[in-house]
Amino acid sequence: MSQSMQLELLTENPSQWNAINFVTPEIQKKEIKPFVLLALKELEGNPDSRTSSLMNADKFAAVREVVRHFARLRSAIKEPWAHEDARLFLEGLRFSPECIGELVVLVCADKIYETMPTHLRVKPGLLSMQWRIDMSLSQSNIRSENATLERAKEIMRRDVHIIVVFNLTDGQTRTYRMSVSKFHELRFVIASALKNIIVLDRRKCMRLD
Repeated sequence: MSQSMQLELLTENPSQWNAINFVTPEIQKKEIKPFVLLALKELEGNPDSRTSSLMNADKFAAVREVVRHFARLRSAIKEPWAHEDARLFLEGLRFSPECIGELVVLVCADKIYETMPTHLRVKPGLLSMQWRIDMSLSQSNIRSENATLERAKEIMRRDVHIIVVFNLTDGQTRTYRMSVSKFHELRFVIASALKNIIVLDRRKCMRLD
């Protein structure tokens, strides 16, 4: 995954950070590592007793949310986090430069994600989709039957297929072969989903920000 795609994944829902942005400028560098370690223990299902008695609960909650965000999305990509993308994302959250330097080293270390529980993992997202028409079977059958024009049309309707290729955010590629009717059904479902998203987005009561 390119660095720009990692940053896009990290910043896809900016409204979720509105409250945290008021807290992050107050966090000090010396607090980052202890908060990250406590957050990791909590996410792994082994919370530290010190968490409940923290004097700076808001600061810890902000760091914990950042760690959780990186941990969940790490399962959706194939490569480790790029330092530059992590830095740009943290700058957008208004962390100080000193805190950003400390956080980048920690969240970009792959070993911290090795014990993440399965409920924190997310399925890879869709990066892009391409499709092409496959006429090889229909042309072969037309030649083998020495088909008339009308028969050739029937064979074309029956044997022409669409090859659909999905590129995922974790680097995988999924390829599917489907009939023309199934491909149009897929287009309809996607168009309907996008229309519903637009309708929901226009309803202020459904927005998080």
